[in-house]
Order: sequence, then C-alpha cells, then structure tokens
Amino acid sequence: MENKIPSKVKFNLTLGQTIKGTPVLTNPDCSFSYDWDFSKNMGLALLESIENTELNLTLHPLGIAGVLAFMSDISPLSVTIDGKDVVIFRVILDIDLVSGTKKAAIMFNQDGSTIQTTDNWENEHANLIS
Repeated sequence: MENKIPSKVKFNLTLGQTIKGTPVLTNPDCSFSYDWDFSKNMGLALLESIENTELNLTLHPLGIAGVLAFMSDISPLSVTIDGKDVVIFRVILDIDLVSGTKKAAIMFNQDGSTIQTTDNWENEHANLIS
C-alpha cells in the first residue's frame, strides 16, 4: 500500500459532533501537526492549539495498520480556552494513509466523560474512548 500523504504537515480540524456527554466547547477549532518518517515508520503528532490557545500536546503513535494513529498520554490537563476552564483527558488523531482523511477526538473533563469529535468520526478506537 502506497501512502499519498506528506511526511510533515500542519492542519486544522473542527470538533463538530459530541458522541458522549455535554459539549465542553462549541465546535472548537483544533490545530494539529505531525512529522512522520515513513522509512523508519516513526514520528509524533502535536495538538498545537484549540481556539488559538497554545497547547503543544504530544501525541504518540498507536501502530495501527493503514493509518497514522496518534494518542496523548497526559494526565488530565486543566487549561483556559476562550475564557472557559476545561480539562483535557485524552486526544486521538487519525490520518488515513491512502486518502489522507483526517479525524480527531478529544475527551474532556477529569474523567473523560465528554467526547467531542470531527464530523467524520464513526466508531474508531471505541476501546480507547469508552
């Protein structure tokens, strides 16, 4: 399978759906980037910001075939976004290696009780976001 995506890119995704809980932020604009060495099959991604609030949270690769999949490994992180105090519990980013389709999910609150995702998120990683 030949990938058609660049090895390094920055992009924005909007979390337009809530699949669990009460929305913490309204359609937050999230800035992501990744740097991936396809010859070594290694790299990292970043959640650079949410609504222009700088975060630079490192997302580590999950090793899922056919997709660049990344997830944070942070303790719940309290941040202020647009004047609202929020807690980020977990961040997941997927990029399909063939189509380049990007999907993301953020679990909010101290216990991850709210999950907001991109509109194209289906049931990816159900075991990681339950």
